[in-house]
Amino acid sequence: MRIAVQDANVLIDLELAGLFDLWFQLGVETHTTDLIKSELEDGGHVQALAYFKSGQVREHGLSFEELDQVSELEREVGSKAKFNDCSVLFLAMKLDAMLISGDKALRKAGRARHVEVHGTLWIMDQLVAGKVMTGEIAAAKLEHLLSLERYLPAEECQIRLKKWRQS
Repeated sequence: MRIAVQDANVLIDLELAGLFDLWFQLGVETHTTDLIKSELEDGGHVQALAYFKSGQVREHGLSFEELDQVSELEREVGSKAKFNDCSVLFLAMKLDAMLISGDKALRKAGRARHVEVHGTLWIMDQLVAGKVMTGEIAAAKLEHLLSLERYLPAEECQIRLKKWRQS
């Protein structure tokens, strides 16, 4: 089974677009850190948090030693990636898992460390390719995310909208 470690932005995108149940149909084991769960709690993301309670999103608490390693990673990545975001890169490396993040600096740091890196649009691509969701529904969900001013690459979104509407 493939393992994915997700950051807060991607988990929020899945919640806002109503994609969690579809995502789990792909059979990818989903993990994140307790720091990301705290961000979701602070933001009141009740739907996303329900998947922690059900065990479908697996939460990892990090030891003091691991937190030190995350801090070192944060220094290496630079000021553009937050500590919590660096915790998911650390976890992806620890689990030899793919990293699913919308954070540009974090994605770059992941690639530099030979971590497979994807984002929300990749998840939607997988849902369409796996016939879990039609292109028409994917386009509607992406338009919804864009209407909420989610941080998604504009050009890539337009390419997918055009492609999905034609499918």
